Amino acid sequence: MKLLFAKPNVRFLLLLLLVIVLVLLGTLIPVDKEAIDTFLKRIPLVYSSVAFTLLYVVGTFVVWYLKDPLKVVGAIIFGAYLSTLLIYIAEIINACIFFQISNSLGKDYVEATLKGRFKRFYERIDEMNLGWIFLLRAVPLIPYRVLDISFGLSKLPLKKYILIVILASLPRIFWIQFILAGMKGFSVNAAVSYFNQNNAVFFLSLVYFVITLIVAFRTKKKFE
Repeated sequence: MKLLFAKPNVRFLLLLLLVIVLVLLGTLIPVDKEAIDTFLKRIPLVYSSVAFTLLYVVGTFVVWYLKDPLKVVGAIIFGAYLSTLLIYIAEIINACIFFQISNSLGKDYVEATLKGRFKRFYERIDEMNLGWIFLLRAVPLIPYRVLDISFGLSKLPLKKYILIVILASLPRIFWIQFILAGMKGFSVNAAVSYFNQNNAVFFLSLVYFVITLIVAFRTKKKFE
């Protein structure tokens, strides 16, 4: 059995199966945001903070889209600052988990077998400097899980990636939680009303959006 799992192609197949299973589970498992909200409000703040962090780590590992409802619930219950801290801690843990899984199961196979355009894409990831990785992590351009898995397949060491995660994730998380806490939830009408009343936040969000577009354009050119 150990010899079987020592083969890079077998480990890579396990990685693909894991991703497929998680995607399927995400479509099958229902998410009751109201139940989560009610549960967290019923217990003391210390316990609800721990429960929220654990739910974010474990829950979003299985159901990737659970992150969005949890961000809304967290902003409403804990406010912008505490919810940012809890999600920040959870995202660092998740980054470690997904990077390590991807690195252990897929890196050897990818390095040995990729050819043509996919190989060039992989090489471009390896060539990216820390500043580029920081930007990709800081702007809401690519989902965190995609970044974690992609860079787990590269030659980037875990310590360097986690350092970037620690430095770059906080501004992105805080900006989202700050706005959600201000809107007290999320809806189109709430967003319009909030930004109408907070012109400075709207302007800074617009700047953030423009920066995201610039990074997206530059990233596209880099991988062409």
